Amino acid sequence: MRARDVLIRLVPGLLGLLLVAACAAPGAPAKPAASGAAPASPPTASATAASQSTQAPALADAKLPAPTTVHFGYTPLLSGGPVFVGLERGYFEEMNINLDMVRFNSGALMIAPLANGDLDAGSGGTSPGLYNAFARDVRLKVVSDNGSSRAGNGTSIALVRKDLWDSGAIRSPQDLRGRRVSFATEGSPIDYMMRNLLDQNNMTMDDMDVQRLTSADAMVGLQNRAVDVATAAEPFPTQAEQMGVAVKWLNDGDVVPGYQISTIMYSEKFVAQPAAPRAFMVAYVRSVRDYLAADSGRADEGMREAISKWTTVPADLIAQSGAAYIRPNGRVDVDDMYKQQDFWIRHGVMKDRVDLTPFVDMSYVDYANQILGDR
Repeated sequence: MRARDVLIRLVPGLLGLLLVAACAAPGAPAKPAASGAAPASPPTASATAASQSTQAPALADAKLPAPTTVHFGYTPLLSGGPVFVGLERGYFEEMNINLDMVRFNSGALMIAPLANGDLDAGSGGTSPGLYNAFARDVRLKVVSDNGSSRAGNGTSIALVRKDLWDSGAIRSPQDLRGRRVSFATEGSPIDYMMRNLLDQNNMTMDDMDVQRLTSADAMVGLQNRAVDVATAAEPFPTQAEQMGVAVKWLNDGDVVPGYQISTIMYSEKFVAQPAAPRAFMVAYVRSVRDYLAADSGRADEGMREAISKWTTVPADLIAQSGAAYIRPNGRVDVDDMYKQQDFWIRHGVMKDRVDLTPFVDMSYVDYANQILGDR
């Protein structure tokens, strides 16, 4: 299937330079994973037969009667792994869904096309921007988990410049006092993680020289010693460590476990005819479970190649990078989304709490769990 770009720039040009530095030599684009590629730990033949005998009728019931195009907005980030895996394995096609993949430079840029129906579905982060859109009654439906933090899983990572780590100058949050520290964009998952870290240690942003750098620019800042600590999203931290520029220190799973980072969203136009949204969710949840069984895609060569194809991140780098956790039942932690709002209000980034009831609909993941079996 073919990606349709809506933005000319994928990420800042530095991404390409860093990827070249991380690899021995540039190579050809990753070969797409074959549809039906085996998971890392394949089930026994008897288990497979039993699964097929119980799931096949249900999957057939969920399948759309005719091929249907679904316009899906995505960002070329590792967090999109399950969709990329399901696409390359043919799970959406099996549901008679033709995914028209529409690339965005930021999840926030999907809100308008989702609201006006130009997009049917998309993946995007929870943020003050999303909550403020809800406050303006921008009609979207949050329908599934697309990334959460938990101990052992993390994609937003705080990095300590290697010379400062090796000398022991920075080992605890208190060591950040007086240091130049990058928090990334205000309201971003990285900003949320770092502000929480300060709150937990009775510190404020006034205790340090806070910089606002993108993940790519933060790597340059570390390399040039313009910052002492930088926060970035994978795969940049793994690249920086491989290059000897910095050492991974803390991630969002360490600081804010249970943080609802990203979700799948539907447009109101898409949900007006519920068969297609249900079929999409069956394929998506099926993909999530395969992805989790392969250590977030890292333990399966075909999955790594599928993710590489849609992100341009080399497959060998994916194998070493951190990954977000996605709940196997697809459910969103709405309580955490309220917790986030309260946090941003305390920090002066938001003014009022938004009632999420009109904007969250778990009926699609409930349907998928009926078809696939609850987890």
